[in-house]
Amino acid sequence: MIFRKTEKKDVAGVLEIIESAKERMKNMGLDQWQKGYPNEHSIREDIDKGISYVMEENGQILGTSVLTFEKEDVYENMKEGQWLSDGEYAVIHRIAVSDSGKNKGVSGGILKELEKICMEKGIYSIKIDTHEDNEPMKGFLKKNGFEFCGVIYLDREPDLNAKRVTFEKILEKKEV
Repeated sequence: MIFRKTEKKDVAGVLEIIESAKERMKNMGLDQWQKGYPNEHSIREDIDKGISYVMEENGQILGTSVLTFEKEDVYENMKEGQWLSDGEYAVIHRIAVSDSGKNKGVSGGILKELEKICMEKGIYSIKIDTHEDNEPMKGFLKKNGFEFCGVIYLDREPDLNAKRVTFEKILEKKEV
């Protein structure tokens, strides 16, 4: 499998994965990603910013994610709970895997690659949030060393004031 930055030619493949993930969440009874976001515009915006990544195999995109190093206002003002650390951090958004990528270690592979990018930049804290009832994602995060930290309420449309649970992972500093 190859992990790389998302390119404009990947938009359709990424959008297909996002739409499939939206459908799975809807079937689980979640309102996460059900109000038009993420969409093609947000995917293109992430590509333009250079923060979108894909995992592919034989030219087929199996998974996608966003990694940003920008501070998040809602993370800076968490209403309930406390982060593990106060320093610089990265944020993972929109990690999703295609149906054909399920049970192939794609999401874990994406996470490991994102962690490498963080460590190369000297950032040892990764934060993420998800819907409080997204049990598969919460299980994935816990399995991969993330710790529950608290609750935020989103500050953007279309999910203004939607409740999300937050997690953080402190990466181990490796001596080079």
